[in-house]
Amino acid sequence: MIIQGELSERQRLDSQKNWNIFNLFNGFSYMCLGDTVIILFAVQLGAPEYFISLIGSMIYFGFLLLPLGKIVTARVGAARSQSIFWYLRNGATMMVASCALWHLLGFDVFKGVLLLLGSFLFYGFRAAGVVMSQPLIAEITTHATRARFIGQNFARFYIASTLALLLVSMLLRFNQGVWMLTGIICFGAGLGVFSAQYMSKVYETERIRNSARRPINRVLRAALMDKRFRSMTVAGICCNLIPILIGPISVLALKKGYGISSTQTLLFALVQLLASIAGGQLTGPLQQRYGARNVLLAAYGIILAVPIVWLLAPSTFLWGYLLVPFILIGGSNVLTATAMSSYFIAHTAGHNRVGYSIFNSLITGTGAGTAGMLIGAGLLRVLQTDPETPIDLQGYKIYFLCVFILLLPGFYFLRKLHKKT
Repeated sequence: MIIQGELSERQRLDSQKNWNIFNLFNGFSYMCLGDTVIILFAVQLGAPEYFISLIGSMIYFGFLLLPLGKIVTARVGAARSQSIFWYLRNGATMMVASCALWHLLGFDVFKGVLLLLGSFLFYGFRAAGVVMSQPLIAEITTHATRARFIGQNFARFYIASTLALLLVSMLLRFNQGVWMLTGIICFGAGLGVFSAQYMSKVYETERIRNSARRPINRVLRAALMDKRFRSMTVAGICCNLIPILIGPISVLALKKGYGISSTQTLLFALVQLLASIAGGQLTGPLQQRYGARNVLLAAYGIILAVPIVWLLAPSTFLWGYLLVPFILIGGSNVLTATAMSSYFIAHTAGHNRVGYSIFNSLITGTGAGTAGMLIGAGLLRVLQTDPETPIDLQGYKIYFLCVFILLLPGFYFLRKLHKKT
C-alpha cells in the first residue's frame, strides 16, 4: 500500500508482520514445487542428467524477465507488483504440472519444452516480483534492525519449507509416482497464490514507484560508471553460480550415484533446510560483528568445500558422510544471500536502489544463468557419453572437480568488495 510521506513505526511493524506471514506460506508453497521436487519430477519423467542442469539454470536465467518488475512497479508500487507476479509465478507452475499428462500421452519433445518453459516462467516471474524487495525492505526496516529482519525471514521461510518437506516425504512414502508429485506441485501453487495477498498489504512510500519511473538508460549509465556497483555485480555472478552448479547436481549425485529412493533423497533436502534455518539465525549476529563482506567471503569458502567432499565421497552409501555436503550447502546459501543483500543495501544510495537493484539482479542473474547452463549442462553432456547409460559416481566426481576449479577465482572478486560492512 502506497502512502505519502515517511512510514510510521506502526506501519513498519505491520509491514514486517505481513511480510513474515507471506514468507511462512511462501516457504511451505515453495518446497512443494521448488528445486528438489521439480528435479525429482523431471527424473520421474525420464529427463537426462544434462536436462536437469538446464532446469537448474532457469533459477537465474529467468532474470531476463526482471524489466517487467520495473514496468509494473512504476504503475502499482513494489508490494502490489510482487503480489501480481506471484499469481503469475504459481500459474506457470501448472504448466510444469501438465507435463505429467504429456508424458502419459507419449509427447516427449513437447513435454520437455513445457518443462523448460514452465520452469523459466516460474523463476522469471519470481525474479520480476522480488526485484524491488531490497528497496522495499530498506523502507520497512531501519539500519539497526535490517540484518536481523532479513536473517529471521530466511529462517521463517526455511522453517515452513521444512514442515512442507516432512509432509511431502510422508506422501512419497506411500506413492513415489508421477501423479503424486503432480498433486504436490498443484497444492504448492495454490498456497503460493494464497500467500500473495499478504504481500499486497505491505506499506511503502511513493519513493519506490517514483524511482521505478526514472528513465532506465540514465540509471544504467550511472550504474555502469559506479565502481562499487561493478564490483557487486561480478561478486553476485560468482555467488549465483553456486546454486546452479552445486545444488541440483548434488541431488543428482546422491540419487543416481548411489541409487537411493526419492523419499531418502528428500531426507537429505530436509537436513539442508535445517542447516538453512541455522544459517538464517546466525546471519544477523555474524554480520553485526564481522560485517557483510567478511561473512560473504566465509560463506563462499564453505560452499567451495562441497565439491571437495564429493571428490572424497566413499563408493558405498554412508549416511553420516553424505549429510555433510547438504549441511554445508544449506548454511552457506543463506549466509551468502543475506550478506549480499545487506551489502547491496548498505552500499547503494536510496535514490538509486530501484534502478541499481534491477540491473544488479538482471546482470548477475542472466550472467550466472547463462554461464551455469553452458558449464553445467555442457559438463554433464560430455560425461554422459551414452544417453541410455546414466552417469556413475566417478563421473560426478569429475564434474565437481571441474566446478571447484572454475569457482575458485571467485574469491578474488569477492575480496575486491569495499571493506566497510
